[in-house]
Amino acid sequence: MSPGRESNVAPTRMQPGKPEAGSNPIGFVPGALERWQKMTFSSLKAFYPTWPDWRQTSDAPGRNTPAKNLNCESIGYVESPGQAHRMTSSAPASPSQTQSVVSAPIVSAGSLTSLAIWFGIFTGLTEGLGLLIFQRINWRQWGRIIHVSKEIVWISPVVDVLFFVMVAVLVWLVSRPWPRLPVVRVLAFVLTFLAVYDWLTLTNRLYHRACWLLALGVAVAFMRWLAKHELVALRFWRKTVPWMVGLFFIFLLAIQGGEWMHEEYAVARLPQAAGSPNVLVIVLDTLRADHLSSYNYSRPTSPQIDRIAQQGVLFENAVATCSWSLPSHASLVTGQYPGQHGLQNVQPMPWLGWGNGSMGGYPTLGEALQRRGYRTGAFSANRNFFTSNVGLGRGFLHFEDYFDSLADSFIRTLYGKEFAGLYLNRTEHSKVIRALRYLGIDSILDKDDEGSGNYGGAFAVRKRASAVNQEVLRWIERDRQRPFFAFLNYMDVHYSYGGPRGYPKPEWDRGTTVDEYDASLRYVDDYLGRLLADLRRDGLAENTIVVITSDHGESLGGHGMNYHGISMYWDLIHVPLIIFYPGHVPAGLRVTTPVTNAAIPATILQLVGSPDSAKFPGPPLAAVWTKPEVGPKWPYPLSELARNEFINTDDKAVVGKIPTAADGNMVSMVTPRWHLIVHEKLGAQLYDWTVDPRELNNLIDTPEGRALAVGLSLELKSGISRRDGN
Repeated sequence: MSPGRESNVAPTRMQPGKPEAGSNPIGFVPGALERWQKMTFSSLKAFYPTWPDWRQTSDAPGRNTPAKNLNCESIGYVESPGQAHRMTSSAPASPSQTQSVVSAPIVSAGSLTSLAIWFGIFTGLTEGLGLLIFQRINWRQWGRIIHVSKEIVWISPVVDVLFFVMVAVLVWLVSRPWPRLPVVRVLAFVLTFLAVYDWLTLTNRLYHRACWLLALGVAVAFMRWLAKHELVALRFWRKTVPWMVGLFFIFLLAIQGGEWMHEEYAVARLPQAAGSPNVLVIVLDTLRADHLSSYNYSRPTSPQIDRIAQQGVLFENAVATCSWSLPSHASLVTGQYPGQHGLQNVQPMPWLGWGNGSMGGYPTLGEALQRRGYRTGAFSANRNFFTSNVGLGRGFLHFEDYFDSLADSFIRTLYGKEFAGLYLNRTEHSKVIRALRYLGIDSILDKDDEGSGNYGGAFAVRKRASAVNQEVLRWIERDRQRPFFAFLNYMDVHYSYGGPRGYPKPEWDRGTTVDEYDASLRYVDDYLGRLLADLRRDGLAENTIVVITSDHGESLGGHGMNYHGISMYWDLIHVPLIIFYPGHVPAGLRVTTPVTNAAIPATILQLVGSPDSAKFPGPPLAAVWTKPEVGPKWPYPLSELARNEFINTDDKAVVGKIPTAADGNMVSMVTPRWHLIVHEKLGAQLYDWTVDPRELNNLIDTPEGRALAVGLSLELKSGISRRDGN
């Protein structure tokens, strides 16, 4: 008889001709069977401390006899609450009881599923809150992490429940051939390990190996406790599963319902704005102006934007206020230069939210338009540096950045990041990648630059222009009674370049960096055109002010750099600027005067007739086409770049060879001919950008350059003084 089964029947003698127990009929090495028994029972005792010693189950090596005085609690199978109550006694089990317990596992798959749900919700809620907390604590690592917002508090439990239920099903299937397997303890051990590993890893402060070892230790300790209190634990889990489910729905309704109610309440309190035009600002992230065909580029990269430019005003020499996203976006919504709004680098996230203190407290375009009765919404594909998390949400009643798809939601959870780091950075020859392609799950393989993928971790999923369009159109459709102000960020021209898999490649695309960059532009141009076509279909386009610009350019090899954010050359700050408003701006006008795109808020407010236009720095750009004589007197645009450490790995090679923000603050000024760049430690550079747009010939050391630099430096100081209101 097998160990653990009692019998009052005396052993019978073996039939003649059959080997007697312990006779070693198949030639075991002497002592091998004894060692095997000892090893097997030692393994069982690791999960079952109360499992009898191997010597208690054998009268002699090789002879199997009944184990003595085993009870149901030591085995731990429970069929129902009633049976569980009857089996808590320490009295020896009868033969019939013991046989029923051992012959079939009486912990159902449903019970294991309930246990997995309990662990999944508890782990996920803790994970979601932990991710929010440590995102604030680890704010200095902002450029290397995958970010979250409050929605993660209910998204993490959903992912963890699905994952843990899969684990429970697997444990249940494994237990089927082995009825003696303590399935509850095995599952509790695995789920405890996964939960503790989750909580330790989300801190982003421990090595993965340390997290594994600590989680393993906690799981072993919990399993030992569970061996003595299994029935109590089971009753606790059964009773509290409904409470855990209820707690999950409380968080879900509080977060999603709270956002919806807040927006609806705010919109209901807006003043009436009948007849006001809609406003649509489109930021093509990382787009340098000279790669648009409407800016005389040799390739037809932007047919849709070209068509808009032919019906509006195109500024040939618009200048961004900075060469990377965060400061530049703050300027686009406040009209202030980086030195004024102060958002020149990522700042610690306030525990109670940004309130009105972000961006130096300056009023935003969204706030001004709300006072005019506008619904305001932002839709961002740049989940690093244009989000409400970094302080750019003020003035927007509605902000969509994270969690735009199932793939994006999954990757932002702890185990989603673990999966992405392990499997999604592999080549197309990987079995996992091929399987995902075969199943049609391509979106999860469309990697963004958000995250720690360059450091061995995970990349987030890219949010394409198609997703941004869906979000903004869905939001516009919710309320057609009020004018809208929508601020869009398309991230498709940002590295990594190229359109999504399956999108037709242009004929020029041979795979070079510039080819792929231009292919990205062709893709986003297509979807920008589709968005405007949808607005025309709904009768909205003719009464909508459309502004197209960029936050900064891209080096694409210039001055030894590939990307942006550490210098101030012309290709990094020269951005497109097109204003389209049928019947209100001249069609086909091209303005050569250098202007700053920080003037966009003042310009829009003037076009909608708001008196708040005077509260924003300008001057409004409408003066350029209504009073052409002001062009030569127009203020010279400035750009500012504070010292920062957000340097792409490939661009670190130029640090120390050319002036960069890695070494100190930089500022530049553009006149109709000259571009002066001043580094606080490494001096000035001077370029004639009209004849040397690639800025290869630094004139600062020539006699003419030195003389010019003196006057330009004084003008730069004067411009900074005017900026500061002095």
